[in-house]
Amino acid sequence: MSRATSVGITALLALAFAHAAPAAAQGRIVELELTHGAVIRSDAPEAIAHVPDGLDPSAPIALVVMLHGYSGCARVLVSDAPDARCRPRDRPEQGFGWAAAHDAAHTQSVLLVPQLAWRTRDGSPGRFTIAGEAARMIDEALLALAAPLGRTLDHGSVASITIAAHSAAFETTLAITRHGGLDARLRSVVLFDALYAGEQSFLDWAAGGTETAPRTLVSLATGGRTWTLTAAMLATAHRRWPSEALTSETWPPVTMPAALAHRVIGARVRMPHREVPARTLADTLRALGLPQRP
Repeated sequence: MSRATSVGITALLALAFAHAAPAAAQGRIVELELTHGAVIRSDAPEAIAHVPDGLDPSAPIALVVMLHGYSGCARVLVSDAPDARCRPRDRPEQGFGWAAAHDAAHTQSVLLVPQLAWRTRDGSPGRFTIAGEAARMIDEALLALAAPLGRTLDHGSVASITIAAHSAAFETTLAITRHGGLDARLRSVVLFDALYAGEQSFLDWAAGGTETAPRTLVSLATGGRTWTLTAAMLATAHRRWPSEALTSETWPPVTMPAALAHRVIGARVRMPHREVPARTLADTLRALGLPQRP
């Protein structure tokens, strides 16, 4: 059975300027011990959720699933503290600030950060290669979040799912799009400097959108291989869907196209690889059109 532990976080401060590191998050950090997940460990939660203050539990809720790359620890990734620790005995390190970035978007969404390969240079999807395992993890996590949300979530109350991948998490993202069992619930895939391979597979996933369940693929790249492959993927998308692909010189784009059944968006962002999710997540969720919190 799942256990959820809520921990209060510090007050929200206003962002100083676009793409700045987000201020501290408001809301609750909830550690989830699950029977489904990418990895099952005794010394780390299978996933961590951020439930922001102001979320309307009576309205449809979007789910944002953030996937980490090499050597990731979910506790450090969600934290904005300068002395975050993966385990109490571990050395302190600067948190990645993913919960604060999610909070700064002000979207009617819950952030879920699964623990993938733990503290190792390994981008493998783990148990997410098992058919339907990602869907089972998400459904179990939603049940575990009933207490902090004040309601039980089910398929009908989750308006959409966004998968956002950083770095080597492109491997896990490909596994989820192929085997995850999320189907029409998965509306957006975001690659935060993560397109190291699989560009054709990502385009094929985008092609599966329908008028009632459109799909959006976003790739933000800092340069090198991720930008080379992003540019090539965008060129293919522009040929395949001339009116449904967007290459932007800025992020977020100055103007966004209207909602379309198939859409591919890409941009080059100039910032350190490590900082891309924290500095672009809020703008990305707003650009995707996720509903705002009251």
